[in-house]
Amino acid sequence: MDPISLILGALLVGAAKGSGEVASSAVMDSYNGFREALRRRLAGRRPAQAAVEEYTEDPDNWRPALETYLQQADVQKDDALLASASAVLSAADPDGASRGKYAVQIYGAQGVQVGDRNTQTNNYRSGP
Repeated sequence: MDPISLILGALLVGAAKGSGEVASSAVMDSYNGFREALRRRLAGRRPAQAAVEEYTEDPDNWRPALETYLQQADVQKDDALLASASAVLSAADPDGASRGKYAVQIYGAQGVQVGDRNTQTNNYRSGP
């Protein structure tokens, strides 16, 4: 999973699970820690902070803007933020986490696929 998708997923899952009465304390605690780490990363970027709030209310319309703001803030280089986002998703979906569904590849990945039931064909050239 790429870093931006990880953060966007954690925002939605945390907001959805956190708003329910039966949310586990693990999900709530990890989500609160993630939101604080994201708030620190976006400090001084009012449009980005506003986009985070709007995204949780209307993800379809706000995703492009928030993706841009997150890229501008270099969130993909913030290991603590990515770890806290992963913790939210892992707490909300322990089975998916145990299968590596929320693993993040940060640097120069090739042939990476995100999601379930993917197939990949690699064609290798032999010799010069």
